[in-house]
Amino acid sequence: MKFASRMECLQDKALLNAMELTETADMISFSAGFPSPETYPVEDIKESFIQVLDHEGKEALSYCSTSGYGKLRELIAERMRDKFDVDYGTDEVVITSGSQQALDMSSMLFINKGDVVLFETPSYLGAVNALRAYEAELVALPTDYEGLVLDSLKEALDKYGERVKLIYVIPDFQNPTGRSWSTERRKEFIEFISAYDVPVIEDAAYSELCFEDRLMPPLSYYDKKGQVVYVGTFSKTFCPGLRVAWLCARKNLMENYLILKNAADLSSSAIAQRQMANYLQNHDLDAHIKWITGLYQERRDRMMEVIDREFPKEACYVVPRGGLFIWLELPEDKDSRELLRRALAEKVAFIPGGSFYPSGVKNNELRLNFSNMSYEEIEKGMTILGRLTREYLAE
Repeated sequence: MKFASRMECLQDKALLNAMELTETADMISFSAGFPSPETYPVEDIKESFIQVLDHEGKEALSYCSTSGYGKLRELIAERMRDKFDVDYGTDEVVITSGSQQALDMSSMLFINKGDVVLFETPSYLGAVNALRAYEAELVALPTDYEGLVLDSLKEALDKYGERVKLIYVIPDFQNPTGRSWSTERRKEFIEFISAYDVPVIEDAAYSELCFEDRLMPPLSYYDKKGQVVYVGTFSKTFCPGLRVAWLCARKNLMENYLILKNAADLSSSAIAQRQMANYLQNHDLDAHIKWITGLYQERRDRMMEVIDREFPKEACYVVPRGGLFIWLELPEDKDSRELLRRALAEKVAFIPGGSFYPSGVKNNELRLNFSNMSYEEIEKGMTILGRLTREYLAE
């Protein structure tokens, strides 16, 4: 069979492999970016589904509007105002089937073959694959500990000019590095990019998984021009299986997003949306998030303790202030893919860092997820990985 040319762009199977490894028997997996299943509020979700089926059953089992269930969109808009002081109207929110669909729709909306997309580097490989599918040229921009390096952004905009059709960033507890942009860098970025007619996709999947008291204002808080498209999800703070996420965009963009949403799947699951709305009205999501972030912070601390104790000092990392990941850097002459080969033989998994680079592969880094394994599994798996790293670096 002859496949579409876009399939040639999707050779990296790291995300698919990560999903499969989570279901491998006896595997201690630090690979997937999942929240911990033990945090899913199963009984509360069950109660919400029962209430929806008892009182709204016919509506919940029917088609939904393309933009999504009105009450849920209203609750999300209220939450955006209360949590981040960002004022989106209900008609500026569309419900998507996971944030991955929002990324796919954005790619479809803005990108033609050969257009340029600017990325942080490293970056979320799911977004990399979504954009590769539309045969964009992906240009990786360097980051430092405060966010995207603005001098490199200016150089890229000057070099590629009108070919630049999209900028994709994760300002909060970034996947894969766990880093967050500083407040000053956020302001500088928006001030700078407002001089250009280029949309910005702000992936906020991890924004509320914060281990500190104050949430950072999103880029959309500073955006006065309407060029930031905010992508949020309940997958990391609630549960991923319902696939309830949302996209916020100003009205001049929303009509086009709705056309694409209608073409993609007509609408997201009506029953999942109504369940989510019921939960938000009858339960305290903020209390739930406070509990899970406390659990994740403890697991982060346990993983760092084992790294400090078991890994050679040449293995470097930065303490993440939220999110799900620790990004570990080996000496430049070492390859994390070789370390993974040895780790898998002892039933420990992670994702090599090269998968997270849109262009220009760097292979001496690895992403470790700390949310999804128990304390005992973190202790055992990271002790094994520490020994293997010591042995590998000593060669």
